This record gives sequence, C-alpha cells and structure tokens, in this order.
Amino acid sequence: MPNLQITRTDGSKVDHELTEETVTIGRAPDNILHIDEVSISSHHAKIAPSAEGYMLTDLGSTNGTMVNGATLEPETEYMLKSGDRICFGKVDAVFDPGSAEDGAHQLPGAESRSVAPALKSIKPSNFLNASPFQKRKLKRDTAGIVALSLGALALLGTLAVLWMAMQLKVS
Repeated sequence: MPNLQITRTDGSKVDHELTEETVTIGRAPDNILHIDEVSISSHHAKIAPSAEGYMLTDLGSTNGTMVNGATLEPETEYMLKSGDRICFGKVDAVFDPGSAEDGAHQLPGAESRSVAPALKSIKPSNFLNASPFQKRKLKRDTAGIVALSLGALALLGTLAVLWMAMQLKVS
C-alpha cells in the first residue's frame, strides 16, 4: 500500500496510507489529507494513481510544492518514485510506494526443502496436556489458615465477654 510519511513542524512523523483513489492535500477540512499548517493552501496538491504509478500535482498553491528540492509548476503532474522528498509549503513528506516486491524474499526451491514423513502417529488419550497454559495448582496456606482461625476465635471471645458484661449490667 502506498504511503506518505509526513513530518510535522514540531518534528513528529505521521504515516498516511494512500487508500483513496485520489488523495487531496490541504489545510481545508474537506481534503482527504488535512494538514492544519499556515504554509499550506486550502487545496494545496493531489496524488492520484496512473498506469505507471502515482502522480503528484500542485493545485496552484500559494507557497508551492517541491519534489527533491525542485519546485513543481502548478497543474504539472510529477511521477512519484520511492523515497521522493516532497515539501508542501513548510511541511516535509516522503513517498513510499510500498509495493509487495520491496523487501520480499525469494522462496526456497523444492530441492532445498526437505520434509521427512512421520514414522508413527499415536492418538492422545486426552487433550489435557495440549494447552500451552499450565493448570493452576492450589497451595494450602497453613499459616494463613491458623492466623485466620485465631483471629476468629479472638473475635468470638471478645463478643462473648461483651455479651456477658451487658447481661451483668441489665441484671
């Protein structure tokens, strides 16, 4: 998928995939690629596919469009190539056609692959061990159980003492 990497004036970079048939670039919100920067015209440029690749056209912008340092004349189409540096006003961008062949590796030939057939196959008795997640084993915390039991006994003893004190006061 073709891509336009835009460098904002603050230095941050944003990638925009060119998924639409024609991508309009400009400051106005009705553009497909809306860049809110004062050096960019409301309808600055457009990128559209052609039989040979992608064409960049300046739409008569005030601050112009430059490709690799050369000013693009208004309404003149320029065939974009991989790595072209585009300047819309004061905003820089880099074009990446993103073809499937870039970075693709040749598949190995049949002679370089070797697959040995399995010698035997055994049906598993169950699938309990097939999970990549281990079962959690419950651990008994005897010290915690003893502490909880002692706390419960102390609470019951305190309640019993309070109840007896209430009974003596009433009598």
